Amino acid sequence: MTHRCRRSSGLWKIVVWDEAFFQGKKHEFTSDCYSTPEHGFSTVRSCKIESGAWAGFEHCGFQGQQFVLERGEYPCWEAWSGSNAYHVERLCSFRPIACA
Repeated sequence: MTHRCRRSSGLWKIVVWDEAFFQGKKHEFTSDCYSTPEHGFSTVRSCKIESGAWAGFEHCGFQGQQFVLERGEYPCWEAWSGSNAYHVERLCSFRPIACA
């Protein structure tokens, strides 16, 4: 069986802040962000997923530890990093998940 996935505008939305607890500089994305520094953020410290599911990455270029972010609020890094032995205090790139 073949599955086709389409990216349509409006299916994905993430709002990010450069400080924890939704403080500081804010930016909205509806598509891939290869590098947060290219958008004036050294890193993302909190985010809200308003629609869709997203893959967040520790480093720019979709590299490093990966996290699946579903609809909801992530006020600080512990919210997406969880209790893993490898704690990631930042997200530097992210993209929508088209299909699972």
